[in-house]
Amino acid sequence: MSTVGLPIVGFVRHEFLPPSETFIYTSMRSLRRYDVRAFAVQRMSREKFPEGDVTALSELPLGALEALLYRATTVSPRMLRWARGVALIHAHLGQTGAHALLTARRCGRPLVTSFYGKDVTVRGSRLRFAPAYWHYAALAPLLFARGDRFLALSRHMRGALVEQGCPEGKIRIVPLGVDLSRFQPTARPVRARVRVLMVGREVEKKGFDDGLRACARARAAGADLEVMVLGTGSSGARPLRALADSLGLDVLWPAPATPVPTAMSEADILLVPSRTARDGDQEGTPTVICEGASAGLPVVATSHAGIPEQVEHEATGLLAPERDVDGLAAHLVRLAREAGLRRAFGEAGRRKMLAEYSLEAHRGRLEAVYDELLGAPVGREERARA
Repeated sequence: MSTVGLPIVGFVRHEFLPPSETFIYTSMRSLRRYDVRAFAVQRMSREKFPEGDVTALSELPLGALEALLYRATTVSPRMLRWARGVALIHAHLGQTGAHALLTARRCGRPLVTSFYGKDVTVRGSRLRFAPAYWHYAALAPLLFARGDRFLALSRHMRGALVEQGCPEGKIRIVPLGVDLSRFQPTARPVRARVRVLMVGREVEKKGFDDGLRACARARAAGADLEVMVLGTGSSGARPLRALADSLGLDVLWPAPATPVPTAMSEADILLVPSRTARDGDQEGTPTVICEGASAGLPVVATSHAGIPEQVEHEATGLLAPERDVDGLAAHLVRLAREAGLRRAFGEAGRRKMLAEYSLEAHRGRLEAVYDELLGAPVGREERARA
């Protein structure tokens, strides 16, 4: 819903939105001093993301043909008309920024591009040969030269972009914003075993297979653990179940529809064994760490991508190198035996999340980027509150 008097930011995401991209929807809805309109090729997950002024080519007359033109050439007459109605274009994912560049230049609109993980590594991986990334692989130098701002989730991501030629002066670090009110510390149920929880899609970069091996080794070392994996029920779930069986590891596999806050309220440790996938895919800063730490869980994770900026080793959790199954297992053994340490890490982690990853912190940083490019006229804040 538009708010009269507020400047309009145009969000661009070709698929608006895959079910896993709650963070974009949350970001859009967090803004107070800016209104948002979105442009997409296809509208997705309408039940999960019902709100928003979204122009989707697939829903317009002859939109399917124009979508083919747009994907092949980055030209869309309807996108040009849409862009003239916004003050700034904010493209989500590097490849989307490459597609939006021509429109932004033709309409004289500032262009902000957000990076999230895979899009940072794609140019150095075999993914650059996939049709979805052709334009970005070719146009990234031009995007870096002519785009106005580039948003990174972490210092690690900023460094990766600088190495690829993105001017450091154009990069701003804007961590994810998470609705932390959904995740509250609770009195954990008293169980004979300490419960270790893994949450997310069953894809290679999540490292769930390493996590299962680490849990099995921790139990062999004497840790009294039980394991829960809350996945999405994708095709990757079956190999994980087979691995757990081969390890002799009893695992709880709740239904994918199980609310994440519920699973976290019943867990004692959050395990995030992420790694770089064979195709180069990486995490950005996993949302699940923000959620788990906010729920008061100590985190055992790998030193992958931006995770060391989310988890402070020996302060809010414990870190091991990527694919270091023995290191992860040792951390699990330690936390399983030290309830006081679990509690201290969980309390410190929640304080960190509230300070750095709350919706308020995210909104402040994001609106500051827009203010840089558009100015912050006197009275805008007052109109937003009205």
